[in-house]
Amino acid sequence: MPGGRAAKVLDAFNDFLNRAESHNNDVNYDASAAGPIACFSYIHQLGMQAIAVNLVHTAPLLNSRQWPLCWQSSRFESIFRFWNTCKLRTLTSATDEMNALNPPGRRQSFATTTVKNDLPTLEAAHSAYIDSIASLRSLKVKGLVFTLVMQPLLPAWSRKGDPNPLGLDDSPADEPLVIVSLTVNWDEAQNDAMVKNLIKRTVADIEMVAKDRGTGHRYRYLNYCAEWQSPFQGYGAENLQFLREVSKNYDPDGLFQKGCPGGFKLF
Repeated sequence: MPGGRAAKVLDAFNDFLNRAESHNNDVNYDASAAGPIACFSYIHQLGMQAIAVNLVHTAPLLNSRQWPLCWQSSRFESIFRFWNTCKLRTLTSATDEMNALNPPGRRQSFATTTVKNDLPTLEAAHSAYIDSIASLRSLKVKGLVFTLVMQPLLPAWSRKGDPNPLGLDDSPADEPLVIVSLTVNWDEAQNDAMVKNLIKRTVADIEMVAKDRGTGHRYRYLNYCAEWQSPFQGYGAENLQFLREVSKNYDPDGLFQKGCPGGFKLF
C-alpha cells in the first residue's frame, strides 16, 4: 500500500493488539491469528515509500475466499492497497514470497528495540524513521532499502509452554509489546559506516521517546540486535545470572564465550 497510509496502518496495528488482549467477549479475535507485521520501506533508488502488512491465520476455512472474521473486523480491512496476495498457501510458499523481497548478495544490518503498544509511541517511532529518510535523500547510497518493522509480542504468547530465561513472563497480563526493528539493505561497503550510524541514531531517537513516555521495555530480540546492542541485559538481572551460572557449570573453560567467533556473549 502507499506510504501515505502510514497513520491508518499504525492505528489498525495498535487497535488489533489491544483487542488481542481484551476480555470483551464481543471482540472478534482468535488464537489462530498471527501478526500483524507492519513494514514501512523507503526505496532510495525510486525515492518512494511503501507499506506491506502481513496478516496470517493458521486455521482458515477451506475453500473460502473470505478473510477470517478477526481480520475482516479489523481496521486493516478498509485500508486502500495496491495489491493483496492473501490466499490459502503453505508456510513455505508464504516465506518464499517474503524472502523474494530481500535477495541475497547485498549488505544488511539490523537493530531493534521494544516498546509498549502505545499509539503515540508507535507514531513517534515512525516519525524517527521518516526523519532518517529525509537525511538520506541527498546521499548516493546505491541499492538502499530502509525498512521499519513492527511486530506484536503478546503476553499470552510468552506464557505458553515451559518457563524460559527471556524475562517476558513478568510483564502485565494485559500489556501487549511491540518489537520495533530496522532492517536496512545496500550494495557498497563504502556506505557501511554511514548507514550503521544512521540506524543507531534512529533507534536512539525511538528509545528516547519511549523513555519519556514510560513506554519502553528492556527486552531486545536477539536475532534483530545490532553488534552494539546487549540483548542478554534485557532478560533481567536474575535470568542473566542464571545463564552465566549454566555457562560456568557446563562450559567451565568458556569455549562458547571465548573460542567461538561472532554472536553475543554472556561475559
